[in-house]
Amino acid sequence: KQWYQRRVAITAGENDDEDESDKETEAKPEIKKEESDGEEVVYDSKEDAKNAFKQLLRDKGVGSTATWENAMKLIATDKRYNAIPKLNEKKQAFNAYKTQKGKEEKEEERQAAKQAKETLYEYLITHPHMNSNLLYRKANDFFETHKEWSIVPDRDRKDVYEDAVFFLSKKEKKEEAELRAKQKEELAILFEDVKDIVYKTTWAEAQEVLGSYKPFKNNILFENVDKEDMLMVYMEHVKALELDFEDEKQKKYAKERRSHRVNRDNFIKLLTELHGKKKLDSTSLWADLYPTISKDSRYSVMLGQPGSTPLDLFKFYLEDLKSTMHDDKKMIKDVLRQAGFDVEPDTSYEKFHSIISNNEKTKLIDKGNIKLHFLNLLEKAEAKEKEAQRAEERKIKRKETAFKHMLKDATPPITAHDEWAETKIRFEKDPAYTAFPDDNSKAKLFKDFVASIEPESNSDDYDKHKKKRHKKEKKHKYRSKRSPSYNMTGSSEEDRKKKHKKADNESEEDSKKKEKSTDSTLR
Repeated sequence: KQWYQRRVAITAGENDDEDESDKETEAKPEIKKEESDGEEVVYDSKEDAKNAFKQLLRDKGVGSTATWENAMKLIATDKRYNAIPKLNEKKQAFNAYKTQKGKEEKEEERQAAKQAKETLYEYLITHPHMNSNLLYRKANDFFETHKEWSIVPDRDRKDVYEDAVFFLSKKEKKEEAELRAKQKEELAILFEDVKDIVYKTTWAEAQEVLGSYKPFKNNILFENVDKEDMLMVYMEHVKALELDFEDEKQKKYAKERRSHRVNRDNFIKLLTELHGKKKLDSTSLWADLYPTISKDSRYSVMLGQPGSTPLDLFKFYLEDLKSTMHDDKKMIKDVLRQAGFDVEPDTSYEKFHSIISNNEKTKLIDKGNIKLHFLNLLEKAEAKEKEAQRAEERKIKRKETAFKHMLKDATPPITAHDEWAETKIRFEKDPAYTAFPDDNSKAKLFKDFVASIEPESNSDDYDKHKKKRHKKEKKHKYRSKRSPSYNMTGSSEEDRKKKHKKADNESEEDSKKKEKSTDSTLR
């Protein structure tokens, strides 16, 4: 309303060309009341006299268009007429009064026009027939007989109408927004009350449910509700239901996980109890302990739950026991060192365990780790013993080799017909001979050496066959290197290998026949 008043003030002519400074700011004269005895009034100054004369004109209702003659008829009988003695000064004061009166009348007209426009504006924006869609032509036909409409000129009336339409348009939009917000709010409450709508209900199903829901059908607020607004409220409601569903799902999942974790912890406590009772150690087997474990309820509650199984936890527990093996090994070695005890291949576990278990340092060590360490030490002792045996065998082998070389290098050479009793005198001072203190071993080696000596005839035939075969192989290699076309003669590599193999077999058969013939000759 204040904005409109400012607009009316501008359009009503506040652009008056006359300067405000030209206005006469005449102070109202302090006029002394006439005495009842009819005496003339005396004024203190000439200015007060002029003011009294102007007040007289004002009191008599002299207008801005009145002539001096008409004014004289109204004021001549009043004593204040003589306040100004000279006629020309009276006329000057009269003209000044007319000018001032004209300005006042214009201002009054402007204020009246302004008030009329404000009254019309208030009338239009509050009239029930008026709305932002009403055309000016129809509004003029409807309001032409109304006083508030007719007193405003047509040009100003149209401006007021446009201002009223603009205001009503904003007001209607605001009311529509408030109504939609109210409808959304009530719809959200309504959706919460409808239990048939869940997080997986579709929009088509939700519409069917609302169509048969009485609080929705009978509520006037939802008569012209926008479908898009309903869809938005529905989507927000379903999204909230989905979040609630996911929260419940996560809570349920977390609860199950806590329950599973508690079950696993209880099962580990069961294993700890068995370990404390010396029924379980790092070398225990699941098959051995299963009859005992399966009878406990802490095992049965874990069956079927996701994650680590009882067997997995059993293996993990054994690994934890074995993880202390390094530290346990140090303590066991210290105890054995203090006791001066060494594990030999024939050492029994009972003896080893009695030494370890009687010491305060090793009382808390897992008996499985003790057994594992014993087996490790026993394995090392056996390996050490085997290595010593292999070293002794290598030493004897070297002595036998030296003895054989001694026999082979003998001068004159040993023949197949020589006897050990007669031959050994030749080697008594040789180191290879003295290295064997046992004469039986020497005799056996001599016998084996003599047996390996072949007759000269057999040896010659064998050497001839060997030379012939070597010459044949050398010739084959030479031809394959010199002539690449040798491999392209039409026979495959497999055929060539078969031929070579057949030739080797034939040569071996020939050599065997010759050996048989020599054996028969010797016999």
